[in-house]
Amino acid sequence: MSKSQLEIPSLLKNSLSELRSGLDQGHFTSVDLVRTYLERIREVDCKYNSIIETNPDALNVAHQMDSERARSRQCRPLLGIPILLKDNIVTLDSMESTAGSMALIGAKPSKESAIVTALRRAGAIILGKTNMAEWSGFRSTSGCSGWSARGGQAYGPFCENMKASGSSTGSATAMALGLASAALGTEACYSVVSPAERSGVVGFKPTRGLLPSDGIIHASAKEDTVGVITQTVHDAISLVEILSSHDPLGDLLITSHEWPNLSGIRIGIPTRALLPECFDVHSAKQAAFSKLVYRLSACGATIVPEVTIPLATMYAELPSEHKEIVLNTDMKTSVNKYLSSLTTNPNHIHSLTDLIAFTKSCPVEEYPARNVARLEAANATSLTDPLYKEMLKKDDHFATVIPEVLRTNDLHVLVIPSLSVTLQTFAAKTGSPVMSVPISQYPEDTAVEIDRSSGLVNVAPGIPFSVYIFGDKDADENVANVGYACERVMGIRERLKPYVLPNTDLGGVVKKRRTDDGIVDGTDLASVQP
Repeated sequence: MSKSQLEIPSLLKNSLSELRSGLDQGHFTSVDLVRTYLERIREVDCKYNSIIETNPDALNVAHQMDSERARSRQCRPLLGIPILLKDNIVTLDSMESTAGSMALIGAKPSKESAIVTALRRAGAIILGKTNMAEWSGFRSTSGCSGWSARGGQAYGPFCENMKASGSSTGSATAMALGLASAALGTEACYSVVSPAERSGVVGFKPTRGLLPSDGIIHASAKEDTVGVITQTVHDAISLVEILSSHDPLGDLLITSHEWPNLSGIRIGIPTRALLPECFDVHSAKQAAFSKLVYRLSACGATIVPEVTIPLATMYAELPSEHKEIVLNTDMKTSVNKYLSSLTTNPNHIHSLTDLIAFTKSCPVEEYPARNVARLEAANATSLTDPLYKEMLKKDDHFATVIPEVLRTNDLHVLVIPSLSVTLQTFAAKTGSPVMSVPISQYPEDTAVEIDRSSGLVNVAPGIPFSVYIFGDKDADENVANVGYACERVMGIRERLKPYVLPNTDLGGVVKKRRTDDGIVDGTDLASVQP
């Protein structure tokens, strides 16, 4: 492409491959990218509270990456690409790592999270930390998802006062606004895929262990995994493959241009009666899901309806105490272990007991308006509790559900039209992959629905929703292939528009830099307008 034909992508709708190509060809620099993202954050994030802090060293790192690119024949796969991290992913730099809590301000362990090491090795720039549900949603029963003491209340991007989802709230909202090239979150049970749905972006929780999760501030060391939140399915898979310490994923049908061919792929749809939580949904969701299923079939997939989900009813009918005791116990163990690893601990938080006391005494934590009931429930647990031991055994059975359903029905994946806590829980117990992919949005005549507990907007015209795709452990390629097909056949991405957008875009920043540098060559550097 000649300079006179050069176009710079808009950061609202772009892909990692576009950004990497533009950097490689010298159309823009990593410094240009970082400057643009920082200005976009400054312009709009006061409306959304998606970013807790930006990295004060990001521009210096970008200069270093640009220098490396100039002298290298073969660049590292993420060289100079700015990425945001959820605030429970630990970095040893100028930024904090606090899981949204004031208690961990200034606290540092001896090592960074393993995923940060992988990012740095690949050449990524850590742009900043994103807001989250404090302690990954394990603090309170009276707060709203997406709130933390450090970051305040994070909001969804498609209408004023929109309710987001947690716990990786800020990572998802930031991606919808084009505030980074990609973002990382963490998930035990739907903390990546559900926020991604509310923000109209792709959320992918890969098989546990595919991405290194050591060193994050765990809510559950047993079930947590790092996940990715991106603009496209292709970006999600590329990022996972780059950061994975394992071999690349299996046979992928994904390309950037070809229409999906799902011949030989078998897709199961669970029996409605067994998962009413995800089928008794808004009519717009039902209509979009029906259209999706028809189009997947037209791509060659075999659709298997009325798939029975063993143990779904049994799990749904368990008392809350039974459902929560394993996670609560693991929360206590995980938090205490992390606190014991701190080499710098200015607030002297050495145990979950200390954390609860600090949270109650710190005005910014807004106690008692926002209680600490979940932290206290975790602190009351014991590894010797008979109920805990009983539920550990039941968890072993829950962990077999998704693999057994896929095997007995000869399926590659299960798909559902809305969030199912039951299926998400089974996937968490198994460590199996889940992806959410936007498929449509509420139409213009949709009646606005307000969430009673938070007073925030839950349903409104323009808010997107997603399909959820479940696969077997270590068969992430099946989830990726079906996710890519869903993305292509529904084509919703370009229609999604946040209600307040940044004014600054990459083309303007590049043009100013070239003008300041005295470069006059007639190049059209106008950004593609969102």
